[in-house]
Amino acid sequence: MNIPCDPGIVEQLRETGQLKGVSPTGGYSYNIDLSVPYIAVAIHAGHNVRKELLPFMQISEAARFFEEDPATDTMILNCKSSICALDSRAEYDLNRPEELAIPLTPERFWGVQVFAKQPTEKMNLDTMDKYNSFYRFIGSCITVLLERFGACIIYDMHSYNISRQLEKGITNPPVFNLGTELLDKKHWGKEIDGWLDSLSQISIPGITTTVAENMVFKGKGELCRKLSSWNDNILVLPTEISKIYMNEHAGNIYPEITVALKNGLGKTISDHSLQSIKY
Repeated sequence: MNIPCDPGIVEQLRETGQLKGVSPTGGYSYNIDLSVPYIAVAIHAGHNVRKELLPFMQISEAARFFEEDPATDTMILNCKSSICALDSRAEYDLNRPEELAIPLTPERFWGVQVFAKQPTEKMNLDTMDKYNSFYRFIGSCITVLLERFGACIIYDMHSYNISRQLEKGITNPPVFNLGTELLDKKHWGKEIDGWLDSLSQISIPGITTTVAENMVFKGKGELCRKLSSWNDNILVLPTEISKIYMNEHAGNIYPEITVALKNGLGKTISDHSLQSIKY
């Protein structure tokens, strides 16, 4: 399958291997260094909603924040190559297919009615331009990574609300959950097992690190589905972190735990990528 890309970005990355900034749409920031064969992404870290949409929304800012993955962008700051969403998933969700990306009905947003009235067609087209911009950008980066290394890893970092899992009857939800249902284990089994083991070694103050596979999420989001379909040599690792690093209802972040996760993930991603793909 052809990988969507922006020819100008591809040429710039071929020449320099590095890019840093914010997308023209304002939807995501990036710090790309293609001397390493990976990109860490935090596609639900964003909280922004463009001003023209706010009068159409009925969801509160606190309710939006509860559904987002705050601080996951901070957790990948130590990674040499990263992309972080700046827009809220309440505006559009990069982990859903295009036809479901805008949460126009409660079914697309955990039963929550996001919009009091439907955005205009022009607004929705502008929203999807931001969605497609992200995929063209990451496709451009991956195109050059495959040229350089023959393979690449996308560390797809998310967080989840512990209270929701307790309500489902999962009494001990893991600190880390890796979703592998869409992954080719025959091709990537060693790398998948290595990532699970690496996560278990991350030290978090006052917390026992636990790791599970497909316990709370199966890894069936659109980012993994789409990127995996582009090329067999793209490994996406959909990784969920429980919100041990914050009060998920009040919204306050615990700095000590967040810093520990940032330091642990930065080293773990670097080491795992080096073990997985020679560079």
